[in-house]
Amino acid sequence: MTQDPVVRLHLYFASESPLAVIIRQGPTRQYRMILWDRSDDTFTDGQWTKQKVYTDWCAISPDGKHFMYSMLDGKWGGPGEGSYTAISRPPYWTAVALFPEGSTWHTGGLFLDSRHYLAAGDADIIGRDDGLVRLHWGDTGRGCTTGLRRPDKSPAPLEKETVTRLLSGDLPAPYYELEKRITDQSDRPLDRYDTQGGCLYRRAGGEMELIRDFTRMTFEPIRAPYDWRDERGSDPERPWHPLDGDRS
Repeated sequence: MTQDPVVRLHLYFASESPLAVIIRQGPTRQYRMILWDRSDDTFTDGQWTKQKVYTDWCAISPDGKHFMYSMLDGKWGGPGEGSYTAISRPPYWTAVALFPEGSTWHTGGLFLDSRHYLAAGDADIIGRDDGLVRLHWGDTGRGCTTGLRRPDKSPAPLEKETVTRLLSGDLPAPYYELEKRITDQSDRPLDRYDTQGGCLYRRAGGEMELIRDFTRMTFEPIRAPYDWRDERGSDPERPWHPLDGDRS
């Protein structure tokens, strides 16, 4: 008798679109990213990785077009310094931006809106972030009440609603605390969905309606459609990203 693998599902909902990211974890350190369109319950099954993903430190952009994750590969002498925060296009892990960290003490990040974000780690070593803007903490003052600034140190052009949320507590703050403050709580998709093992359910009154069972999946190498690198891997100068050496 074949025993089903132990599987967990981690859900991340875009606040301004019906898109959501599902990270399927299991068995052990195998993670698959899946894109879910809640408007019609369709799914795009994406890439796998065999590196450790810190699922508590991931974030989806409000429009659902980008996903930020924290990953540990333990290659401390490599370009990613063993631990890093990265941004990809769901449902793929292939990074368009990657910030080496070298430890797991200060990791992760969040999206302030669909263009601006905060991320731990050093300077981006990929440089293909689709026009997104990484913000940094700076001095508060006239014209910059939040202290969030663009790379040129000018005030971040954030929406008034986002600024109001940021100012609802003391700044600066750890990313996970900041995320709680700026997340709109008026619509909570998690109240309408549930997971049990590898199964995704919709709550309907007192009943649980199965949407999809993700339990029986097997690893397969998938190339992101936006991967710009030579597929043969013959260029020693090509930018590194998290799936290097992780395709078999």
